[in-house]
Amino acid sequence: MRAILVFSAFALLPAQPALAQGLDGLFEFEEAAIEGGTIAVASATSYKPLPPGAAFDVSTGVNTNMANDAVELTGRALKEQGYVISRDAPYALDVTAVLVRGVGQEQRMPRATQGSVRGDAYTNSDESAANDPLTQGNFFDNTRGAFLSPTEPQRGGHLLRVSLSVYDRKSGLYVWRGQVERDSLEVDADSSVQQMVPALLAHFGASLPPTEVPLR
Repeated sequence: MRAILVFSAFALLPAQPALAQGLDGLFEFEEAAIEGGTIAVASATSYKPLPPGAAFDVSTGVNTNMANDAVELTGRALKEQGYVISRDAPYALDVTAVLVRGVGQEQRMPRATQGSVRGDAYTNSDESAANDPLTQGNFFDNTRGAFLSPTEPQRGGHLLRVSLSVYDRKSGLYVWRGQVERDSLEVDADSSVQQMVPALLAHFGASLPPTEVPLR
């Protein structure tokens, strides 16, 4: 019996390195999947060719740090491509950068809502006795959440969208429009904008079908 046990122990030894290698490979695969899983999607439409070296007035109507950073990134990228940035340029380039909270996140705080009025003594003041309290709070309804059964908040990410729109100031018509967006919390907003804007402007002036942009 002792010989059988000793043989069995030695028989398991060669399998341990292989098992360790298999687990290491699995962990590396999962880590790579997590690191490379955040993707933005860029798309654009060209309505009219842009002349080489054209001048653009780059601005935003939203006074936020994110929008201002997107404006700076846009101006820098266009200069690197040989375009001119000027306030009195014939083309205006509007930049919009917004972070939209996920639907359902505002429902973390339950709110009392009026219950359905059935017209009986419990909900209709005309049918209820003067000394009987009315049932007005919606404490048990599961359709929209209540104090005793609040709606489960969304577990997803945030939708970050950067939109660029170029229009001719003389005609008022759009010349080029593009946008890039991501919906994930794996990469923070600042890092996302730093990567998304140059990726979109790499196709500036051209039409682009929905294209994936990996984020780090």
